[in-house]
Amino acid sequence: MQPTSLFDQFSALYTSEKLGDHDRPIIKDGIIHAPTFEKQSKRILFIAKEHNLGTDGGSPDFAADYGVWWQNYVYKRFAHRLSEWAYGILNDFPEDFHSISKEERLEALRSIALINVKKSSGTAAANAAIIAAYIAKSKALLQQQIMEIRPTLIVCCFRYDNYPNDLFGETDKILGQKIEMKKHSSNLYSRGLWNGLPVINFFHPSARKSKQFLYTELANALSYATDY
Repeated sequence: MQPTSLFDQFSALYTSEKLGDHDRPIIKDGIIHAPTFEKQSKRILFIAKEHNLGTDGGSPDFAADYGVWWQNYVYKRFAHRLSEWAYGILNDFPEDFHSISKEERLEALRSIALINVKKSSGTAAANAAIIAAYIAKSKALLQQQIMEIRPTLIVCCFRYDNYPNDLFGETDKILGQKIEMKKHSSNLYSRGLWNGLPVINFFHPSARKSKQFLYTELANALSYATDY
């Protein structure tokens, strides 16, 4: 996880800008398990919109931190799909992903970084206007967090390209270069480059698609993204 001060900065910014949901719990994100992440030849950063708080926030032992949640087990559909995707990317997408063991799933999940562009928690259905406002107002902080993670591959789980185009749009000469995602002819995924890093825009892990379909198409997306 990133230092607490970074999330304090996000929280203060949300409040000062009076962004929607700014008073909801902040969910910490970033590198899940630093020693495991740093030893990977492919350092994968997944980027999503917001955390669906659901009923978790009412628990007295609620951690509000992905680095705590995913240390010892793969929890809920979102995490299961990410573990399959991470395993595939790290192992060149073996065909029989159904045989991935629980231990391999957990190790794959601990090998990644995940951030949400909106750190304040949300609900089951993200509000497009609110997400766009969070990206616009906190883009510099988000890009700072991404650069501190030092990924070699970025996988956005937005589906729609306006989000990565806005997130990686140029803010200054140091923080980034303007990105323009290029949609594949299948219309299932897009690719781009940001500071030399391949960027994929793909489905959300909780998309109502079969896990086989998502796994196969992510393999295709990775091939497309690295074929410049």
